[in-house]
Amino acid sequence: MTYLRWPVLLVGLMLSTATLAQIPVVTMGPAFGEPGDGWDKLLQLKNGNTVYLHFGRKEGLLLTIYNAKREPIVNDTVHTIQWNAADLESTEIDGIYEINGQPVIFLQQLVKYNPVLYRLVLDGQTGQLLREDKLGELPSIQHRSVFAEDNLAAHDCYVEKDPDSDYYAVALFSGAAIQKNDSIHERIQVLHFSPSHEMIHQGWFYLPDTAYSYFSYIDMAVQGKEKVYLATVGFNAKRREGDAAPKVLFSMLSPDSATFAHRVLDYTAGAGNMTGYIRTATALSQVYLLLNHPVNGMMMNVFQAPNGKLRKHMEWKLPELNRKAQQELGYKDDFKGTPQRLLLHEDGSSTLLLENLSFYKQGNSQISKLHTNLGDIGISRLDTAGREQSAVAVSKYQVITGVCEPFQLQRRAKSAWIFRNKIAALNTNTYLSYDYIATPDASFVLFNDYLQYLDTGGQDRVRKPLKFAVDANFICCRFYNGKMERLFLFGMPEVTKGYACMMGAADYNAASHTYATVVISRKGLEKKANIAWIRF
Repeated sequence: MTYLRWPVLLVGLMLSTATLAQIPVVTMGPAFGEPGDGWDKLLQLKNGNTVYLHFGRKEGLLLTIYNAKREPIVNDTVHTIQWNAADLESTEIDGIYEINGQPVIFLQQLVKYNPVLYRLVLDGQTGQLLREDKLGELPSIQHRSVFAEDNLAAHDCYVEKDPDSDYYAVALFSGAAIQKNDSIHERIQVLHFSPSHEMIHQGWFYLPDTAYSYFSYIDMAVQGKEKVYLATVGFNAKRREGDAAPKVLFSMLSPDSATFAHRVLDYTAGAGNMTGYIRTATALSQVYLLLNHPVNGMMMNVFQAPNGKLRKHMEWKLPELNRKAQQELGYKDDFKGTPQRLLLHEDGSSTLLLENLSFYKQGNSQISKLHTNLGDIGISRLDTAGREQSAVAVSKYQVITGVCEPFQLQRRAKSAWIFRNKIAALNTNTYLSYDYIATPDASFVLFNDYLQYLDTGGQDRVRKPLKFAVDANFICCRFYNGKMERLFLFGMPEVTKGYACMMGAADYNAASHTYATVVISRKGLEKKANIAWIRF
């Protein structure tokens, strides 16, 4: 990666002084060449540094560190021994976090058809690889997958960090068909780690009464050194008389136990294709589990943190969002959005981010025939009882190759990613979907789209979806005092000039209200890249 020796550029957005809401301020780092095939991620550290990681198909893992003045101080290649950086197509990233002041990368790679989970710990000042560990290995993916009643047995590695501390957990799910000599008590294990990366607890996940043989992973959450919470769907491969119907399980691993304690949510009987998100609320001594079913909708479950007892569950309805979509985007029916992220606030209220998704098939190959339209944006604010207080709806229309599943923004926030760049069009996925920023004065919605379609709603059949990053422009919608204002943070785009941001590479520092991303600027046929820090 070669840098042009340009000075750091500070761009102040000069808007009307009549408005009192926070005006975003953009700081641009030195320009460099447009990143090649691969994947990019930024991580803002507590010491003020920003780490830029580029996972390249040819270059391997490139690392650049910027100091608090937004100047590059390290530009190097990370050399690993166990994880094969040259085999990016067999790699899945299961999380990138700052832990104990260090950038930590969790990578899963197929080694002779066996998924292997690695942990890379980097120095936050020098970028040096401090340690590289193999955390676990799963049986071969060549075994038959188990799918029944819209549930797929999870055969994967998962990593989740406590957002309130540096404790984290790793879950290893072996979901292949049970063989004659398999122990059903040793197919799923969870490893609980301290901020110093030492394993403090290991637990096994199974039901003592063996009511279910297989489990579909929903989500996991960590509460410091005390608890690990896990949500799954239990099911059986073949329904026989007397077998239990699929149900959601809320499970808890305590430090004094080698196995999980389970709460079966009976009202979810028949659950299939269930997705969700778990979040702990330490101050309230509660754990929240939002479940989403493609037919039955969304259900919030609130548990007591110490014992995992279900306190209440409530169906979420969004009448205000429906009204906004009809009023501002021309909808005739309700807003049928898919939940993409849940922001839980300290008092138990929440902000729900949704996206209108639709799917279609095109082409003959397995890689390129499945597509997802990423449509309009819906954002709802709900109180502690799940009642909708306010909502906004924003027009957007994009398309990706592949299937976008619920809570994709939640996974992107922790940098979960699978390399699928086997054809050129897939390189645009990192530019799509959206981000949401809330400050005390205003809220902001960020996305790339065609400029000519910004004022048309999602019901306009003439509108074409954004497919290629070269056609995109970065839009910031500011919501303040009941009104929306559209901002262009990098300058006014023109016919031959524009700006697009890598949404998938971005990282938001809530403490400083700073959003870091990679921006690609184009002027005619010339393109360049910069790291941009946007302070809201």
